[in-house]
Amino acid sequence: MKQTERHMKEILSRDIHISQTVDKRILDTYHLLGKRKARPKKNLGAAAAIAALCLVVPGVVYASSKTEFFQAMFGNSTKESHQAIPKEVDTGKGTTVDVILPSQEYVPVDEAKAEEAIGPWVSDTPIEKQIGSHTLRIESFAYDQNGGLMYFTLERKGGVTALFGDKDSNMAKGASFTEESDFYFTYETEQGIYGFDNIYIDTVKSTSDKMFCYSYLLWTEPLAADDLPHLVLNTYPCPIKEVTEETPVETEKIKLTDKAPIPVRIVDMGENGYLEYSPISLSVDMAKGFGLSLIEAQDPYYLTHLEIVYQDGSSYVVSDKENNVANSGYVLGSGTYYKTMFNRLTDVEAIQEIVVNDVRFSVN
Repeated sequence: MKQTERHMKEILSRDIHISQTVDKRILDTYHLLGKRKARPKKNLGAAAAIAALCLVVPGVVYASSKTEFFQAMFGNSTKESHQAIPKEVDTGKGTTVDVILPSQEYVPVDEAKAEEAIGPWVSDTPIEKQIGSHTLRIESFAYDQNGGLMYFTLERKGGVTALFGDKDSNMAKGASFTEESDFYFTYETEQGIYGFDNIYIDTVKSTSDKMFCYSYLLWTEPLAADDLPHLVLNTYPCPIKEVTEETPVETEKIKLTDKAPIPVRIVDMGENGYLEYSPISLSVDMAKGFGLSLIEAQDPYYLTHLEIVYQDGSSYVVSDKENNVANSGYVLGSGTYYKTMFNRLTDVEAIQEIVVNDVRFSVN
């Protein structure tokens, strides 16, 4: 069995669970775990000699890209809030289903507070990679033990053809690689932990020749403090739609950062509840404190309400199924853990409590 195929089988065999009603629920929430539709499922052969130049861009541009990183991942200067939207969606099985796309709210980001909260852990050395006719530039990256954030651009003279995303994909499952692309990438750490993501396309800043992309990613398992994330880049000598079992693939791992993870805080109430949170993410063990069976605890559908309540009485409603609210960058179910990336920066010093369904996690 070839290495890439083995890795994909390992991913699929890991403890990432969704219920048998996943088709309907994916259409309902649009934020559950899913594979990129253009990612080939073939048995991939030996590496081909496809040259690609990897450049380290001088840090002189750092101040600008760091400011853009805060705005891109947490701000609302180019992101538009919207109310819940009824929609008829094709299931891909010859039928359609009526769903409601949840409302999403984006808020301004205070750059000074963002710098104080996560600035020391944001990468300051952009990486540029020429991949055939496309140029991939990773502007900034930051992560904690449960998830990460990557701000990147994809550029091609004559129009970007490798990635597709628009306003509709931003409200749904994110951008995806096309069948015309001759590459795709995933995430993996040095110790073999996989990451899955949702890519938001900035439709205000993007042009046909250059896409501005904001990736919200979550790890299948918590990372050790010394486990560094990598981008796993797979390139082919042909478009993905032409890939066969005999098609060679070149796989390269690109280290995304040398920086340590953003610190995570823990609320451990024993069997009554367990939760981890940081300024960018949250992970809660649904097997503790919610009265769920083990099977139910492994289904993200059973998290019905997630809210961060601040000391001043204000709150950030991350998710509310009853009211069709989804203010997150991405959601992943891994084992009994429900993980989410926030779509805004949270002030961990100002939190009073975190409410998950009917369980209250006091942080004081």
